[in-house]
Amino acid sequence: MIQLAHVATGALVGRHRSGPFDALLAGLVMHGAMDVIPHGEVNDEAFEIVTAVGGVVALAVRHGLSSPIVWGAIGGVLPDAEHILPHKLRSSRGWFPTHRFSWTHGWETKPLALPAWTQAMLGGAIIGVFAMLVRRPAED
Repeated sequence: MIQLAHVATGALVGRHRSGPFDALLAGLVMHGAMDVIPHGEVNDEAFEIVTAVGGVVALAVRHGLSSPIVWGAIGGVLPDAEHILPHKLRSSRGWFPTHRFSWTHGWETKPLALPAWTQAMLGGAIIGVFAMLVRRPAED
């Protein structure tokens, strides 16, 4: 999946969690679940980094850094940080389970793969809704 989709789905599951750590874990689990779905990729590292960081920042500005929405989004995208590490720090097989074992990762060559452009549109729409319409709960 592209980073924008991981940020969006992490935010979705984080929204329903009780706190930041719980949301981070839910985002990590969601990342694995999304990787299994056959999907296309974007081979543009700059696009991936900018959209991931931009999505998380938009959510943090709207909901605050302690929000489960933000931590779910971080958990959703965090496993893919291993792709941008310096080569000396990267594992040749990957660290995250769906990256380490290729049979667990849905690739664009499989039938009915979710195209990258669809992921970008849906991910951007979800983040936009969360950043614009979903309000931060009032603090006690």
